Order: sequence, then structure tokens, then C-alpha cells
Amino acid sequence: MKLIIPFLFVIIGISSFVSLNSTTKKENNAIVWKDTLMADREKYLKAFKDSIRGKESMAADSVFKNIKTLKGKSAEQVLSIMNSWGHALGVTCKFCHDLNDFASEKPRHFNQTREMVEMTNRLNKEILASLKTFRQPVVMGCISCHNEMKEPPHDGPKPEGARPRPRN
Repeated sequence: MKLIIPFLFVIIGISSFVSLNSTTKKENNAIVWKDTLMADREKYLKAFKDSIRGKESMAADSVFKNIKTLKGKSAEQVLSIMNSWGHALGVTCKFCHDLNDFASEKPRHFNQTREMVEMTNRLNKEILASLKTFRQPVVMGCISCHNEMKEPPHDGPKPEGARPRPRN
């Protein structure tokens, strides 16, 4: 019996060490995947920054075509915002844009994106700014719901129990 207890401690120690090493390898794989997406976005950002050199502080709608939601922002700010959106959704530029014509709205859902930006702005300015019990500023962004996923992982709160049918 006296030999079994030290033997168990050795077995537990070895299994703990092995599980720590396997966790570290999994975390490293996740980092590589994220870096790959960032590298792709950075490639396009560099190309855009080179193409607008000297115009970075100009209004985005005078530098880029088809700017609607981000009017009033500088061209440099728009590129930074687009990069953060890509990160928040876990996507690269080609998820939203035709890489041969970035201004084209044909391939993707720009109106939905514009509505999401408007929703986030209203949420931050009207609702979250009025919260008294939180340290200000309380802000939400795309990553708050999307959490590096193309689609948010939920459809909002689920009602409990049966809901009454709406009347016409």
C-alpha cells in the first residue's frame, strides 16, 4: 500500500505534463490560422495604402468609390475599419468584395452591413451611453456578437414558454 501512493503521484504528474503539452500545441494551431487571415488582409491593405499615398487624410468618399456608411471618415480610417471588420468576422477582403472591383456591390450583402453599422452606432450612442451603472464609455462593435465568425453564433435571446400569436 505504501508503494502504491507514490506510484499514483508519479502517474498523475506524468499525465498532467502530457495534457499541458497537447493544449499548447492546439493553441499554437489556432494562432497560425488567425495570422493567415490577417496576412491576407494586410496584403490588400498594403496595396490600397500604396495606391492612396498622399491622400490618407482626405475624406474617404473623395478617394474611394461607393462610400455610404463611412462618409466623413478619412481614407486611412476606412481601411483600418475594414480591417477590424474582417478580424471581427474572421474573414478576408474577398468575403465582401470582388477583388477586381472593390466598389462593386454585386457580389455581396452591402445593405445588410450598412444596417448593422447603423444598429451598432445607435446602440452605442443611444442605449449604452445612457447606462449609469457602468464605467463609460461602454461600446459594442462587430466582434461583440460575431466573435470572429461570419454569422453570430446565436439568434438572440430565446423566449421562455409559449408566446402569444400576434393579432393582425
